[in-house]
Amino acid sequence: MTEVLKIIDVIGLLLFCLYIVQQTAAAIQRRPRVRTATSGVQLNFLIPALNEAQVIGATLDNLRRTVPGSRIVVIDDASDDQTAQIVLRAAQGDPAIRLLQRQYPEARQNKGRAMNWAVRRLLRDGFFGDRPDQQVIVVLDADGRVQEDFAGQVRGAFADPNVMAAQAWMRFRQTGARPGIAGLISRMLLFQQDLEAFITGHIQRYRMRGGTASLTGNGQCMRVSYVAQQLEAGTDPWPEVLLEDFASAVEIRLHSPEHRIVYLPTHISQQGMVDLPSFIRQRVRWTQGAMECLPYLRRLWQTPASWTTRLDFSYFILGPWLNLLLIMSFASQGLRRVFGGQGLTITPEVGLLLTVLPLIMQLNWVLRYIHERRLPLGYIPFAMISLPVYSFALLSSLPKAYFNHFTGRRGWYKSVRHDDAAPEAAERHAESQRPGTTAPAASD
Repeated sequence: MTEVLKIIDVIGLLLFCLYIVQQTAAAIQRRPRVRTATSGVQLNFLIPALNEAQVIGATLDNLRRTVPGSRIVVIDDASDDQTAQIVLRAAQGDPAIRLLQRQYPEARQNKGRAMNWAVRRLLRDGFFGDRPDQQVIVVLDADGRVQEDFAGQVRGAFADPNVMAAQAWMRFRQTGARPGIAGLISRMLLFQQDLEAFITGHIQRYRMRGGTASLTGNGQCMRVSYVAQQLEAGTDPWPEVLLEDFASAVEIRLHSPEHRIVYLPTHISQQGMVDLPSFIRQRVRWTQGAMECLPYLRRLWQTPASWTTRLDFSYFILGPWLNLLLIMSFASQGLRRVFGGQGLTITPEVGLLLTVLPLIMQLNWVLRYIHERRLPLGYIPFAMISLPVYSFALLSSLPKAYFNHFTGRRGWYKSVRHDDAAPEAAERHAESQRPGTTAPAASD
């Protein structure tokens, strides 16, 4: 038993070291050089929509304002509300907006199936014309908002013929929380979700060195010629897993070692989860989706790819399984004292280091995040106090994800939206009024 505990503890320490290496690598990466272009590929926004009446109108307005030359296809997945009617009214005055409607029993299966269905139909109808290599699909959530520099960065990235996909920097809007003490937990969740996305954006910078940034869903772009080739070969561009965006990135890497996925520092904003049950359900799906990607591991190491890509993708795929060992290592410490079991002996100095280092890493990101958003320093204690709440929510999602995976239960969680058009405008106005601010904060 002692040897088993030692093995678990050693794996836990290795995971801790990998975490520190990843965080350090992300922290020291310089801002990437952004290539922009005023002309080039045609942008086609693909928006899966299920009961999105509260947000779809504002999203269409945002796209018309920021990317006026784009085409927009909304996939209504058998909504019960006014989603389809809102899109049809917008389409009456704008021929670049198109509505596709799915019907039962095919509807409401999952986001990936909706997008695969829509692209097959658009290709069949000749929507993309005879130059699919000059057409790009942009997957946007129904609550997504893009910045004015989005189109230029996409066109600049896809000027390279080896770029098959790109991912914008996904961020979370700080809207939807109730005022006062009642909304404190919601504000903590929103803050930590955007802080996590801020860190992910910096992690994407070292992924770029391997030519493979990860696709994270909202704001992902794919070249139509690649998508068409996948469909012709019988492979869905968005695979049948609960984390179809990450699996899409792996498929691109497996398709050809020359294919690249580019990270775009332009922001794509979306609503965050504002209550613990919704947040936990979302993270259960994300964790279970990563577990479903385990079969990719063998193919990933058999296919030519950079070491950065292989190690980073493998670390992500194995994350839920390795975290289980890490949890076992920490959770068993109390039982060892009671029953006398021994594992790896850790000195008090090492124990202190294991505690302090993660806090230092987190404080580094908090300070950089506060600087980016031009927030007062009073947010530092708020960030550090809300971290345990966020960590508790993340850990709470793991048992359910493991249970669902091993019992074969699969569920595509649909986020509940709120109308944030007015609060979002107020937040942007408040941001612009802070001293020294003339525009929304730029990417760090």
